[in-house]
Amino acid sequence: MSGYENGFACEAGSQDFTATAHRYGKGRRTVTVKGTCQCRTPGFELKLALASPPIVKVPEELRLDLTEVPPGGTVAQVITPTDVEGEFEIDDEVERVLIHNRNITVLVKEG
Repeated sequence: MSGYENGFACEAGSQDFTATAHRYGKGRRTVTVKGTCQCRTPGFELKLALASPPIVKVPEELRLDLTEVPPGGTVAQVITPTDVEGEFEIDDEVERVLIHNRNITVLVKEG
C-alpha cells in the first residue's frame, strides 16, 4: 500500500517536524519531536523510535526512525494528516534530530 516514491505510505519532510529541548533538574535534558505526515488513508499509527547508531557516533545528532502501522480493514483512500510525537533523553551536545529512514533533519530549539 505504499503509494509514495520512497516506499512509505505516509509522506513528510523537514518542514513538517519540530524538535524542542527542555532542561530538568540535575542537568537532565530531553527533546520532544513532533510532526505531521500526510498518509494515504486514515487510521495510520506513526511512531518515532531510536535508530541504530552509526558506525561513527555523531555527538551533535539524535538518530530516530519513523515507523508506520497501517490501519486494519477497509479504509477510504483519502490523504489524511497524521500526527506523531516522541520524547527522548539527550546529551548537551545534541543540536539536531535525524529521522534516519526518511532522511529528515530537524534543528533542536530550546524550549
